[in-house]
Amino acid sequence: MSRLKDKVAVITGSGMGLGQAMGLLFSREGAKIVVSDINTAAGEETVGAIRLEGGDAIFVRADVSVAEDAERMIAAAVDSYGCVNVLVNNAGVQVEKNVPDTTEEEWDYVLGVNLKGPFLCSRAAIPQMRRRGGGSIICISSISGLVGQPNQASYNASKHGVIGLVRTMACDHAQEGIRVNAICPGSMNTPMAANIPEEHLAPYRKANLFERFAEPMEVAYSALFLASDESSYVTGSVMTVDGGYTTK
Repeated sequence: MSRLKDKVAVITGSGMGLGQAMGLLFSREGAKIVVSDINTAAGEETVGAIRLEGGDAIFVRADVSVAEDAERMIAAAVDSYGCVNVLVNNAGVQVEKNVPDTTEEEWDYVLGVNLKGPFLCSRAAIPQMRRRGGGSIICISSISGLVGQPNQASYNASKHGVIGLVRTMACDHAQEGIRVNAICPGSMNTPMAANIPEEHLAPYRKANLFERFAEPMEVAYSALFLASDESSYVTGSVMTVDGGYTTK
């Protein structure tokens, strides 16, 4: 289990759900993990789970929408482990409203975490990757970044924006050995989904070809591929992991 041997991975929003699954999986494959989350208790729980399995991890509390926090998170990774090889921009929030019902504060909140966050964290990490001759940035978008959906104005806008950001960063940094890719998961069994009323979730359970939600670890394996050297010729890609949702 050494697909990420000696690599240092920073994973935002890794206190629970997909972020936690990626932290555990990356650690099992040999990476040192910087767990980052705004929820201290959840982040420390992930660190504890990684260490319980014999892995090496630290926790850094950070709000990815704040530049100082993003910079401090990357600095902590370098101080603790010497470098940053992998950045996973995973932290995300959701507000289910259409445009007229969305407040300016809600819009700024969702776009701040989901789109400004990847910008700030990538901006902090790229100089460190450049010094090491390369790295991998993975941004978690969504099927909501590929299709239109009702009552998802701010969320869809942010996730479409993530794909645009990924593609331009891939163009800008390929010659520096920095690969940048997006993953678009479908619906997953995560704490975020648990907070959505079941009557809203039921149609999505039937909307993909498997007629079920993904488990976070099923999506984490796609991130593992993009984080590893196995994907050395992959950049600017948008990997859909949605159980066939977007084929319909």
